[in-house]
Amino acid sequence: MQCSQMTQMIIGEALTNHYVKEIVRTMQDHVRNIPELIGRSILEEGGRMVILITDWSSRQDCLQYHASRAYRQFVAATQHMLAGSYVVKVFQNQTERRCVYEPGNS
Repeated sequence: MQCSQMTQMIIGEALTNHYVKEIVRTMQDHVRNIPELIGRSILEEGGRMVILITDWSSRQDCLQYHASRAYRQFVAATQHMLAGSYVVKVFQNQTERRCVYEPGNS
């Protein structure tokens, strides 16, 4: 089964190594509070680039999040720790997802 899923990448470069840790902590706290969101943060090996990757079940959900108060608060809380601004990219995720059969749900 192939699902129409969107993936958003929020990419930033921290000013210091200390800020890398702070941004990642803030990212983790941020995604923990958003229901039905699959989110993860990744770090550049040996660098200061941080990426928040979020997966959404639809384009509309992704765009609603991007326009949300929660997203604006996340950016405001971390913007001062960045060299520049976040770069945001949205992708249509073509990964095949397997259906899990549950007896009684046909």
